Amino acid sequence: MRIIIGALAALSLTGCVTVNATDVTAQINTQPSDAEAMAIVQARNTYYEQLVAEQDVDSLIALHTEDYAVFRPGRANVEGRSAQREYWETAFETMNGLSIDEKTVFFAGPDTIISHDFYQTYSDGDAIGGGQSVIVWKKVDDAWLVHWEMFN
Repeated sequence: MRIIIGALAALSLTGCVTVNATDVTAQINTQPSDAEAMAIVQARNTYYEQLVAEQDVDSLIALHTEDYAVFRPGRANVEGRSAQREYWETAFETMNGLSIDEKTVFFAGPDTIISHDFYQTYSDGDAIGGGQSVIVWKKVDDAWLVHWEMFN
């Protein structure tokens, strides 16, 4: 008798559950290509270079996450908005130009890009410094922002 009741219950539930395979595949999160990551970073860096040329501290700060940090060799890390403001204001005492040459850029997850760049800083058109940097970009509210930065 239990077997018959169980079978009848199973038969009555068969029409209650449906699976739509298209709904499942539509939710798969595909990661963009490294070429797309490169395009994103190049566009952001072009804007970054423009803001440096304009010495626009507020807009530069807005290009970084709230918990942004820059790790510099032989110097204290820059962490927090006030430290970031001081960092840019000090940099603009001698620098008014920046060029960034992206070398390797790739996705490290759906909301993270890592880039390896060469950079050159300028004062009135004359090169005054440069080196390499590794930058972690983080997607926040559909905008790609600098999260961590390390350079030499």
